Amino acid sequence: MRLILLVLMTLVVSGCSYQKLAEQPPAVSIPINHQIFDTTEVSVTSEAELFYLTPSQQSNFFAYFNKEISKGKLKHEAISDYLLKHLTNFSYYGETLAASQALGQEKGNCMSLAILTTALAKLVGVEYGYREVITLPVYKKQNNLILSSIHLQTKLFNPEPSDIVLKSVAGRSGILIDYFPNASNIKSRYLRYPQFIAMYYKNIASDALVEDQLSVAYANAMRAYHFDGGNPEVLNLMAVIHRRAGDEQTAEQIYQTARAIDEDNLSLLSNHITLLNSQQRQEEVLALRKQIDKLDDRNPYSWLEQAYVAHNQGKMRDAERYYKKTLELAPYVNQAYFGLYQVYMSKDQEHRAKATLAQALEWTHDNRERKQLKYKLYGRNIMLKANE
Repeated sequence: MRLILLVLMTLVVSGCSYQKLAEQPPAVSIPINHQIFDTTEVSVTSEAELFYLTPSQQSNFFAYFNKEISKGKLKHEAISDYLLKHLTNFSYYGETLAASQALGQEKGNCMSLAILTTALAKLVGVEYGYREVITLPVYKKQNNLILSSIHLQTKLFNPEPSDIVLKSVAGRSGILIDYFPNASNIKSRYLRYPQFIAMYYKNIASDALVEDQLSVAYANAMRAYHFDGGNPEVLNLMAVIHRRAGDEQTAEQIYQTARAIDEDNLSLLSNHITLLNSQQRQEEVLALRKQIDKLDDRNPYSWLEQAYVAHNQGKMRDAERYYKKTLELAPYVNQAYFGLYQVYMSKDQEHRAKATLAQALEWTHDNRERKQLKYKLYGRNIMLKANE
């Protein structure tokens, strides 16, 4: 699951309702100021350590696995059933853990679950794939950073006859491993293995960045760059780390390189704007804001993210515009209504705030949420009438 960064600012993720294997752009050369980061005491988890399970964990798994196979279950079914016994404490808010930690503690986020699933699949020779899922992101503001999460599923493939060769992983049958499946989730792209590994290191780097551990963030971002050096989001992360370390010149060069790969990347544009704002380069800021406004990004959550960034920066006009753009694409996203409500209240526009809550109510089906909305709406209505 996770992590895409927004640095009041932003490092983000994903797109549309297609299910194809993601393209992996070739690595690009970027300037990296190695000298400003001291990694002599930084320990970075290796790829092998990521999927390591202790002898005891392996023994327990094989005891269960062999018993289920003897009953006639297929390999991928046995893994799925085993994982179901350990999913209780996995959640959107969990940590990113290696396989042995995730299994030992029986907790973690969806990235942790994917790593654990991979470790088990590797033990018994089951093929697997990774799929990004577009769902409502989870946001958290900390240390002047906005963390935005995405969701990830692992698919354990059904064994195929040896004479069948499939061109697309999306066409293969199998079992999706997901602690929180939701019918409203939008299926996105399948990741290649190096992209998945890079995502792990991005998560760890982002966590370190929140704690202001810049050398740890840099070391893990370098590993992400090693595995997926043409990914604009990896480059975005590298730029953010350089900027936080005080090297704005290198940060801007990296932004420019990343934007040459993906000139319409919202998080790149947003983070570049943050840097330009800090340098009072307002003409360039205005040009990039105009570029953002012209983008035809059909993912409502991309605009919701921009709304959150603007809102946290106190840019209420921009926040209002992006909340509205979110609702144009997806009128069921209640978080955008709540954001608009807060914007209008900050402007003392109580009637507009009330109208926004009424709109949200039309798209809310959860009984608990409806009660909360009605309380705010009718409570606000009583207050307005008392003042009229």
